[in-house]
Amino acid sequence: MQFHNPALGLWILNSLQETYEAKRNEFLGELQKKEEEMRQMFVMRVKEKEAELKEAEKELHEKFDLLKRTHQEEKKKVEDKKKELEDEVNNFQKKKAAAQLLQSQAQQSGAQQTKKDKDKKNASFT
Repeated sequence: MQFHNPALGLWILNSLQETYEAKRNEFLGELQKKEEEMRQMFVMRVKEKEAELKEAEKELHEKFDLLKRTHQEEKKKVEDKKKELEDEVNNFQKKKAAAQLLQSQAQQSGAQQTKKDKDKKNASFT
């Protein structure tokens, strides 16, 4: 924008240029200020999210450790019960074998007794 009044025009032109530069610098300053605020907000949100994630990770580790301990305790209980049942089965097998042995001995003894009784009967008839 030019003015034809050389004395005033030059001053007005310089004043407009200075005003433009001042407004431009003010706008750029505000823009940088907003950009910095946005950057700070972003950094703050990132830090908050990191803290949330670390807390969630910590909770997951605690839950995992609890589940692991619970699993180990249950596994130990099952192994103890298995051993107890195996011992019971072994004791039962031993008792069964002993009972079968006694039964077979009793049968043999009974068979011998029956044979003796028959021999006595036969001897008394003769």
